[in-house]
Amino acid sequence: MALRKKKILVIEDDAEMRSLLKDFIEEEEGYEADSVGDGSEAFRKLAKEHFDLILTDIRMPGLSGMDILPGLKKLQPQSLIIVITAFGSEEVYRRALERGADAYLEKPIHLDELRKLMQKMVSFEEKK
Repeated sequence: MALRKKKILVIEDDAEMRSLLKDFIEEEEGYEADSVGDGSEAFRKLAKEHFDLILTDIRMPGLSGMDILPGLKKLQPQSLIIVITAFGSEEVYRRALERGADAYLEKPIHLDELRKLMQKMVSFEEKK
């Protein structure tokens, strides 16, 4: 029996960054990836599909990543969440973890750092 590919959802309003992350996740890391441009789209997608890992930006128009964190956890409590932001601080980090994030990365994203974090989180998920 073949192992199911891990599915990752990217929530990022910047189309270029969204495309870069999705391509990296699929082509470099071999995971199945999907992407959306805002929190509302994310909720529609999460209502229909399960994701093992969710990567979300914090600053987005409309619903921010911080706004959607509790809803993401409610819809898919088993999914692990990485928040990314260009406007990081100790306060933002603390609030993100309190609202349901499992990990935190500051932009600019170093793909090697993202790779290691995703691998660590996905292997943790497999041990559950």
